[in-house]
Amino acid sequence: MARGRFLNRDKQPSESEIRERIGNEVLPVWDDVINYLEKQFSGYHPEMIFYSDQEGWAFRYRSGLQHLCTLFPEQGAFHALIPLDPQEDQKAIEKFDFFNARIRELLSRQSSLPQGRWLWVRLEDHTDFVGFKLLVELKKS
Repeated sequence: MARGRFLNRDKQPSESEIRERIGNEVLPVWDDVINYLEKQFSGYHPEMIFYSDQEGWAFRYRSGLQHLCTLFPEQGAFHALIPLDPQEDQKAIEKFDFFNARIRELLSRQSSLPQGRWLWVRLEDHTDFVGFKLLVELKKS
């Protein structure tokens, strides 16, 4: 899954390196996601973490122990890891038709986790951003 991610544990990427890696085409989506999270989820604070050797550096948004999402910048896009508990997962499935094909495909797969699912959503354009917003809004209620 690590498509051109920042995998060097010893070198945290700078903001300019992240923006360059994401690229001009997807950068407006990245900026919209960051601005949306800052405004709608101000209680969740981003922290830059080294997630794993396979996934690399990421921005994790959480409040205390509550995890909202984690953003993984990569070449020409970025991934969002959105953990859903069983109730949130059920709400997402109920809104199935509101998502684009990419997210519907993810929701169609059977989860192997007993406590919900982890959705790995690749964001490349604003239709992905709309789906991302729907998914994180489920976590508010």
